[in-house]
Amino acid sequence: MIKLQETVKRETLRVAAGTAVLTVLMVAVFLLLGFFDWSVLLGAVYGCFFAVLNFFLMALSVQKAAESMNGVQLPPEEETTEGENQGEAPEKPLSPQATRAKSRMQLSYMGRMLMVVVMAVVALNVSWLNPVAAIMPQLFPRLAIQLLTVGQKKRKEV
Repeated sequence: MIKLQETVKRETLRVAAGTAVLTVLMVAVFLLLGFFDWSVLLGAVYGCFFAVLNFFLMALSVQKAAESMNGVQLPPEEETTEGENQGEAPEKPLSPQATRAKSRMQLSYMGRMLMVVVMAVVALNVSWLNPVAAIMPQLFPRLAIQLLTVGQKKRKEV
């Protein structure tokens, strides 16, 4: 069993809170526009749950990939200066640990995208879920991260 790192817990809670707030705002817009019914609320909860789950699974896969590196660091990207040939340079081979970590991340991405597709198909085909209210929250974790990042930068400037 994997032990969750504090960063994964903290960031998942931050993103969950931000996603929940944005979901409530979305439901309020439905209400103000006169389109609110129970399917909107159920769809919003359904979509919010999967949006947060998707973020958590991504964070968990990053943690696992980082742990599988066993202290191996990737070499820094070489910088090119003006005037140098900026064509494609031959790629340096990755270490076995880095190759496994990269494969793990790609597999996680494909699995998470499949989960989102299945979630959307269900939302589109179940009458008691509003599909728009279910699918929109999939955009909210990214928006929440951006808003939280801007908020942190402004607090640091003060």
